[in-house]
Order: sequence, then C-alpha cells, then structure tokens
Amino acid sequence: MKPSTKAMPLRVCARLTLAALATSSFSVTALAEQESLDAMTITANRMPTENALAPNTVITRADIDRLQINDLPTLLSRYPGIDMVQNGGLGKASSLFIRGTSNRHVLVLVDGVKWQSATTGSTALQDFPVEQIERIEIVRGPRSGIYGSEAIGGVIQIFTRKGKPGETKPYFSAGLGSKNTQKATAGVRGGNDDTQYNLSYSYLTSNGIDALDGDESTSDHDGYQNKNFALNVSHKLSEKWLVGANLIHASTYNEYDGMEPIYSDNIQQVMGINSQFRVNDVWLMSFVLGESRDRSLIVEQGINGSRYDTKHRFASWTNTLTLSNSHKLNLGVDYDHDKIESARVFGGDYGETSRDNKAAFVSWQAKANRHEWLLSARYDDNEAFGSENTGTADYGYWLSEEIQFIANAGTGFKVPTFNDLYYPVSAFSFGNPNVKSERSTSYGLGVKGEHVWGSWALNTYKTKIKDLINWAAVDPTDPFSAITPSNIDEAKIKGIEFELNTSIADWLIAFDASVLQPDDANTDNVLPRRSKRLANLHIDKQWNKWGTGASWKLRDHSYNDVDNTQRLSGYGLLDLRVSYNISNEWLVRLTGQNMLNKDYITTVQTFGDFYNYNNEGRAVMLSVHYQP
Repeated sequence: MKPSTKAMPLRVCARLTLAALATSSFSVTALAEQESLDAMTITANRMPTENALAPNTVITRADIDRLQINDLPTLLSRYPGIDMVQNGGLGKASSLFIRGTSNRHVLVLVDGVKWQSATTGSTALQDFPVEQIERIEIVRGPRSGIYGSEAIGGVIQIFTRKGKPGETKPYFSAGLGSKNTQKATAGVRGGNDDTQYNLSYSYLTSNGIDALDGDESTSDHDGYQNKNFALNVSHKLSEKWLVGANLIHASTYNEYDGMEPIYSDNIQQVMGINSQFRVNDVWLMSFVLGESRDRSLIVEQGINGSRYDTKHRFASWTNTLTLSNSHKLNLGVDYDHDKIESARVFGGDYGETSRDNKAAFVSWQAKANRHEWLLSARYDDNEAFGSENTGTADYGYWLSEEIQFIANAGTGFKVPTFNDLYYPVSAFSFGNPNVKSERSTSYGLGVKGEHVWGSWALNTYKTKIKDLINWAAVDPTDPFSAITPSNIDEAKIKGIEFELNTSIADWLIAFDASVLQPDDANTDNVLPRRSKRLANLHIDKQWNKWGTGASWKLRDHSYNDVDNTQRLSGYGLLDLRVSYNISNEWLVRLTGQNMLNKDYITTVQTFGDFYNYNNEGRAVMLSVHYQP
C-alpha cells in the first residue's frame, strides 16, 4: 500500500508535488519513477544524497522535453547561477560561467566520466545531443575536495538515457523548424528486473545564421550538423553485484566564417563500464573505467588543416560505508591519464603529450537531530604540476521542519592545460612550462525552504581565485608580439542567488535571479563576458490534453575585454510553447524561441577587425513525439 502523504515530512511532499507538476505531460508510471529520482541526487556528495547541502539544480527529462531547446549550453543557461556566451548560432563554440568563474572552472561529467579537452581546458557542450540526456545535476560552488581539478565554480553531471524494467518499447520524435532546422530521434528501451537497456540514435541539422556581423566577404549561413548514438545497459549478476556500460558518440560538421570555405569535423565520445558490489550491509564497492575523447579537424578549401585529438582515461574505486542511518563514509582512489595527438598547420609539436594524475579522497556525510554535514578531503598528485590538497565542508541546520540554514566552504584548483604548458613555439604564441595551478577559496551562506506549496532558496557566496592564468603579449609595446601564459591575475567574486518553485492556480512557476560582482582583483574591472545580473522565469500549465508555457530570460550588460571598454548590451528573451496530447502515446509540440526577435551579442571577434558574433533570432519548431 502506498504510504499516506500526510505521514511524509513536508519537505519531501513539496519536492514530490513539484515533480508531479513538472512531469505531467506523459504517463503516471514515468511520474512515479521521476518522483523517486528527484528525492535523491548523486553529484553533490559523490554518493546518493536525499538532502544535498550544496546549492544544486536537477534538470529532468520532462524539463528538457517541455522547454524543447536544441542545444545544451542554451538549456543550461536557463537555470540559476549560469551565464553563457556563444560565438554564433546553433553548434558554435560556447562557454558557460557558473557564479562568475571561468568556463575552465566547471567540471563536466558524463555518467561519472570526466569530459574535457586536455588542450583547451574547455568542454564542447554545444556538441552534446540533448535528446540523449535522461537527467542533469548541477552543483554550484567548489567541489575540488571531492572531484579534484576544474571544480572551482561547480560541477555539471549529465546522465544519458537508461532502460526501464518492462517490455521492449520503441520511442520516436521528429521536428522541423526555422532556418531549415531538422531533428529526429529513434530509440528502443526496455528490460526486466535483472537487465535494463537503452539504444538510441539522434540527428540534428540546421542551415544556421551568419555568425560574424559586418564583414561582407563572409556574409553567409554557417550550418551545423550533429549525428549521434548512445547505448546504456545494466545487468544484475546477483543480488549483490551490478554491472553496466555506457557509450555516447557524436560526430559533428560545423561551418565557420572565413575568406574561403572553412569547416570542422569534430568527434565527441564518452564511454565507460561500471560495477557495484555489495560486500555486506555496511560496505558497497563501486568501480568505474572510462574514456572521453575530443577530436577536432579543421578543413579549408578541401584540405585538412590543424587536427587535435585528446583522450582522457579514468579509473575509480570507491567504497561507501553506511555506518548507521545517520552516518556514511566515502573513501576512494582515482586515476586519470591525459593523452593528446596533434598535427598543426604551422608545424611544431607539443613538448609533452601525456600526463597522469593519482588521487585519494574521503568524505563523511552525517546528520544528528537538526544538524547535517558533509566533510571531504582530497589529495591529488599530478606529474605535470605536483600535488594539491583540497577540502569541502557543508553544514545544515533545520530551523524548522520546512526551513534549513546552510553554510559552505571549500578550496579548489585548476591544473594548467597542455596549451598552457606545452603549446609549440611559433611566431604567434607558445606555452610556459612554469605556469602553476590556479587556486581558489570559497565561502557561502544560505537558507532554503521546502513546503507543500513549493520550495525556495536564498544563497550568498564569495570566491577568491589566485594565480589566474592569463595569455598576454611577451612585449606589450609590440603589437605583433607573440603571447604566452603566466600566473598574473587574481579574481574576487561575490554574489547572491534566489530561487522559487511553486504552483498558482495549477500554473507551475519557476523563478531565479542572480546578482554578482565578478571583479579582477588588480583593477576592480568586471571580468570579461560576465554579466552582473541574471534572471529566468518559467511558467507552465496543463489543460487536459493541452499544455502551454512561456520562459523569460534576462541578462544585464557585460564587457568583452579586461579593460571594460567594449560594452555589450543586455537583453531579454521570450520563449513560448504549446503541446497537445493526441493520445497517451502521441504528442505534438510547437515551440518558439526569442519570439520578440531580439538582436543581441555575447562576444566579439578579438583579433584583426572587430566583428560581432550574432546569435539566433526568432526560431520556431514543430515536432511530433511517440512514447508508449
């Protein structure tokens, strides 16, 4: 018998009530499964957690389906504390800033495997197909004490689609939109109590927009194409032993502005195998082996140019000890291996092409009466930069059954990339093997409430980042001087975030706002490309078979340069959507983004003549979905 809602804590009831509203587009079975997921997160503490103390956001498959946004960076930018800049339209290079930190300060995981380019230090989020995503967990704030490098600003973990117990069922969707944008997805999922699987293929293509504004010689549409497939399978060997495997592969074609036809062929791939073995009622062992790949090949006038191929291999052994209902220990070791291969137009080889990182970590998650806490410490030893010690501390106190006070503190670091350390010497640039890791300290205070009518949170934070790596001219007086990196910059960032999720007259309402001061500590200038004010509003309602919704995104002005001389205006974007359930299995959606056709830019080309990078204008898409 299903337990009475009245018997549950109010904070759990509120979370499940909002989950029900968010997933009302499809079946009751899917709703029940989603409710259980929303009450448990993994990424914040690197183990299942019912009440993560670090500020976090969970984006479900139902959220993704409802918003119908075709690219991952844009989707993520519709959630608290995340800013985004893009070099053009769909599929063009994108950068995410969490709480004002750099895009290099965000750790991205796919099914537990680190995904990042070892050469640039960034992640090609624009190439990850949203149709292959089951769930996204976003943690805001430092997590190096748990994960190591990159996790200064936060962690984003993407979970690919998984199978479900039951008979094998196919699913399908197809859409057609503005700028000849076409998308299609086909997959099959199913399983039984022992084995679950999902196999799917997705396709997205668009004529795109003219990425660079103002240069008549490059006035054309810069298209984009993404072909991808994903596999996720798990099998229970026994009551104590579970094994699984996952693979996602995306092959993309991307056109760029240039004096001659120029495009890139890229591959993004993440694969892994995992195993969980329950030794006894106290001890759970987990193993992960994985590899992520980022390959980029530039083609100009039909001739292959520069090629970069980076691979990150990862192994982890984690031991979760449930000492009691109130105390858990997480102990483990990680091994990372980066390897790069390159062929450059201007010649020259990297001074080093591989490096290892060995790490050990321990976390203690506990609660006692009204108190909850997480303490974590980690040691990293990297053959390129040496060792780093980091830590994370979260504390929560329930002021009442519905309201909790939270305090956070943590240290973080970001290792130099292969470009920073070993970029081949040329007339334009070269790496610096003496560059050190960037280091951070962060503090935060907050309060959150979870009620039957909804939830809310108010968080403040302060982050200081030392030894920021900056690429600058060797001779500032020479305009043609080569550039090289050094640890000369320092950033100080402080901010406040507010979130509200509720329901009024059956309208699901989600609102968030962020005000931050991301400053260069040496000049007090605003850090480049960061906005000081962000806000999002989402409203949705189900009217029997009809669903309607709207989103409003606001972004204040920013500056493109460190001197704050190139001011980029703020903007507001309005998205509208409507859906109709033809039957329990068939659904039609009509979605419009930037419906006011707002012209806006988030960055400009910074070498040669200055040209603005355009962004998508009004875009409309009609799609049909089949999901039994």
